[in-house]
Amino acid sequence: MEPAWHPDPQDPTQLRWWDGSQWTEHTASATDPGAGAAPAQGAASPQVAWAGGHSPTPSSGLANSTLFARENREQDTTGRMTRQNAAVVKVTLGAPMLVTRGAMIAYQGDVNFAYEGSGAKRFVKASLTGEGVRLMRCTGAGELFVSHRNRKLHLLELAPGEQISASSRALLGFDDTISWDINAIRGGIGAAAAGGLFNVTLTGPGTLILASDWPVVLDTTEARTCVDPNAVVAWTAGLQIQVRSSFSAGALIGRGSGEAFQLEFSPGGFVVVEPEGVVQHTVA
Repeated sequence: MEPAWHPDPQDPTQLRWWDGSQWTEHTASATDPGAGAAPAQGAASPQVAWAGGHSPTPSSGLANSTLFARENREQDTTGRMTRQNAAVVKVTLGAPMLVTRGAMIAYQGDVNFAYEGSGAKRFVKASLTGEGVRLMRCTGAGELFVSHRNRKLHLLELAPGEQISASSRALLGFDDTISWDINAIRGGIGAAAAGGLFNVTLTGPGTLILASDWPVVLDTTEARTCVDPNAVVAWTAGLQIQVRSSFSAGALIGRGSGEAFQLEFSPGGFVVVEPEGVVQHTVA
């Protein structure tokens, strides 16, 4: 933009001077006929481009740093959950939020944390299979920033009664309004070798956060769909799953589950997968 008065990003009832590279400290009334005059020469002081109501003014040297570029600034709150960048989500508390332990990287305001139990039924399933979900209950009045290393995060909205099943390795958090359980993937010894007998089923309403860097959404109605259990991220809840083996029993020794066993999903929904090496670094 050329140097001129423009509507203030913070307050549309006034104008703020843009010097051609950044906003300055100079403001004027939006109805002031004399606002067309530029500020006095040399009077402008640098101001980092604003991203919302969280923009302190750094020194002139810092203002010119790429670290303070607009895309790196805290983003305006636009709802319950606001994406800050591909790897960070800001949660505006009020209603409680459940997140996996270790997901919090920062918070602002008054936020309280408490360990969330699984309940007796889910605890037994988790103990038998290792598919537990270690959760924190986050309450208070503030903003919670969550991430998992540098994983890309995805916000999924569940309508009332809508369900999705997910690997606990990819599940980062969800609204307290979402009910959840650990459900069985049937298949006996084959299912155990294929990555565990149980996964997490979530029922709306509410928003959940999944971590997946390179997701591919497969339509199970197009053809027979079999996936490496170590690569699966999520799928339509209610799909029938069978454990398939590609090798004879004598050929299984020393082979990874991806080559030896696959999960075959029935038609009628979707399955989300990503490269196995990525999933190994997801939330445990």
